[in-house]
Amino acid sequence: MTSLEIVGIIAIILISTFAIAGIIIAVPLFRLINKVKFMAGKLNESLIPAAEKLNDAVDGLKTEISSIADLTQSISSIVEQLEKVVRLVRVLVTSPIIKIISASAGLISGLSKSKASTEDKNKEGKE
Repeated sequence: MTSLEIVGIIAIILISTFAIAGIIIAVPLFRLINKVKFMAGKLNESLIPAAEKLNDAVDGLKTEISSIADLTQSISSIVEQLEKVVRLVRVLVTSPIIKIISASAGLISGLSKSKASTEDKNKEGKE
């Protein structure tokens, strides 16, 4: 055997060893890639409906928030109208009451003065 034949045999042995090592590493690697691909498909199947449900829930929430905003504006308008009615009632009720109280106070004051002057005249007449 010549040295060239020996180098050829060593090269064939090394190439065969690398090929066997490559096959040994490639089989589990392909299995792993297939499992990852299968899991990605399953995840895709379950994740897309979940994302669509989440999108629908967010849309429903937006609708509810806008209706709450409309309700809040309506309540604000009602409160403003109620404040106007309360002010009007206050003016309509308190104005006559103040006039009645003023007239009563004036009448009582006048009666008191009249009674006092009558009593003074009666005292002067008795003396």
